[in-house]
Order: sequence, then structure tokens, then C-alpha cells
Amino acid sequence: MANLISSQLDLYCWTGRWDEEPTSQQYTIQKNNPDPNNTIRFEISELVQDYIDVVFNNNYSEGSIKTACWWRYDKTNTYSDLTYTTIHTGYGIGTKGYTYFQDGINSTNSLTKLISNQHIYLPEGQEINLPVYKGPGGAANVVFYSKDSAGVEGQSHFDDSALYAEQPKGPEDANSLIKYISITGTFTKIEITSASKTETIFVNYLDCSKYENYKIAFINKFGAIQDLWFNKKRTDALNVKRDSFDTSTIYSSTTALNFNTYDATSIVQDVTSKKSLTLNTGYLKEEYNETIRQLMQSENVWIVENGNSYPVSIKDSSFNYKTHLNDKLVNYTVQFEYAFNSINSVR
Repeated sequence: MANLISSQLDLYCWTGRWDEEPTSQQYTIQKNNPDPNNTIRFEISELVQDYIDVVFNNNYSEGSIKTACWWRYDKTNTYSDLTYTTIHTGYGIGTKGYTYFQDGINSTNSLTKLISNQHIYLPEGQEINLPVYKGPGGAANVVFYSKDSAGVEGQSHFDDSALYAEQPKGPEDANSLIKYISITGTFTKIEITSASKTETIFVNYLDCSKYENYKIAFINKFGAIQDLWFNKKRTDALNVKRDSFDTSTIYSSTTALNFNTYDATSIVQDVTSKKSLTLNTGYLKEEYNETIRQLMQSENVWIVENGNSYPVSIKDSSFNYKTHLNDKLVNYTVQFEYAFNSINSVR
């Protein structure tokens, strides 16, 4: 039996439609076989992520959000008799998502709803933006329920736009396989149905507050944009950095030397500033420990203000898991910093 001696992986990554695959590979990786089991392994996830150009501007219509790309590889194995080779091909969608160590190797995230929590909180009158997977095996329809004037719950909206043909790949843009079901109304729950199961999300409306509501959007562990509302106290701060140098302001005339007391001898230059803010969620269910965990681990976070999304980063480096037993009421406080200088440096 011939032994595997080497393997070459040609990796293609691209955005846009599946049929817009580049004519040449982005990466070629070659490895010799160190494994007596005739196995050569390649790690491609970080290479694929380099080709995901994230775009989000508080617009959830199809094609507006970009958090994914296509990838495909050809793996050519060469064996010891030098006359026998095999070619293996794989393909898929690359996202900014991830799994946890406890999930094991090559585990799979949800193929229906692309959020971890079973309850969502938002102010009344605000739009629900629910990410679902609409690829093979994913969500086929989404049903919204509400109560009538008599308090009887019934179906109020049916959306089957998530339905996607059961084929491994199609002409669609990779980003279109993450569908955002966007709707405004007063609902009690949402049911997401796939070929294998039905999942339920319960809708909770935030109590009236003297504080303004702020929406944070972030890429969660599923690689989708998730909304998280903060409706309690907000505090803002400004951090300023500056350089300075000392100079002499003495001037001479034909009769004497002098200086003006209104001229500075300590000159300030290169002033930069960044604004930061602290937000509080209000009281949530314990399951939001996982949601806050994903927020803290996200590489892409935005705050929505006046209809515009602005990039922010998380200033906190840790958070404490909260339970109703230990903390009675579960409220999360998160510190953010705008991911740009307050004084415009883009010229």
C-alpha cells in the first residue's frame, strides 16, 4: 500500500456570488506527512477570515450587511509510488463566528436562529432584526405571534423569505445566506421552523425609563449582527492626549529685549481625544450571561445614534457572570470607547 508523503492545499476565498470565484488561488500550502496514520491537516479559518470585509450601517436589508465570504479548496495528495495522487475538494461559507473549546473539533453552530438567547428585549416601537440561517437545512419560515384586544394569542405575521433551495451552493452572494427578518410591531413570541425543528424566541418590551434607549450591534459567535438594547443610565467621558514643548518668546528692539506676557512659552500640539461611554442594560434574564460574553469577545461592535452606526470598542477586559440567586436583579454595565478620534484625523 502506498504511503502518503505530501499534500498541497490550494485555497480560494472571495466575496460576492458563488459563480464569481477567482481564477487563481489566494493561498497555496504544502506539507510533508509527519503522521503514521497517513493524515495531513490544514488550518484555514484564519486565512478565510482575512477575506471578510465587514460592512454595517444600521441597514438590515439584503445585501447591505457584509459579514461573510465564500471559500473553496483543492487538496492534492501525493503518495510514495509517485504515480498515484488524489484530489479532494471542499467549500463553504466563511464568517466571523466561532465555537467554544468545549464544543470539540469542527463543531457546527446553529442552522436556524443565529442568536443564543431565547428572550429578546427592546423598546416598544423599535424594529426587531432577527438573524437566521437560510442555507441548506436552515430556517424555512418565521412566524410572529401577538395578542388581540381580548388577550388571545395568535399568528400575526408569517415570513417565508428565509426559504432557500436545498442545494449545497447556488448563485447567491455568501452574505445573503444570513437573513435578517426585520419587522416592527407588538409581539409575544417568534417561531423559527426548519426541516428538523422549531425554535421559539420570546419578545419582551422594556419598561418606560427616564433614560434614552441605545442600541449596540455586534457580530456574535454565529457570525451574524445581533442587537442589544441598553435602556438605563449612560455616562460619557472624554480622554485627551497632547504633546507640548517650551520655547522662548523674547524679542529684541533697537533699545531693549522684552517678551509679551500674553504669548505662551509652553506650546501645545498634536492634540487627540477619544470619547468613551458607560451603558447599563436594565434587568435581564440570566441567559444574557452568554450574550454579554459574546459581546465582550466580539471584534466588531457599533453603537447606533440618530440612525447612524458608529464603531466602538469594549474597554472592559472582564465581566462577572450574574445569577438571580446571587445578584437578585441581573443588570450589566459595559464600558465602550468610540473607535475613532473625536478630532477628525481622516483628511
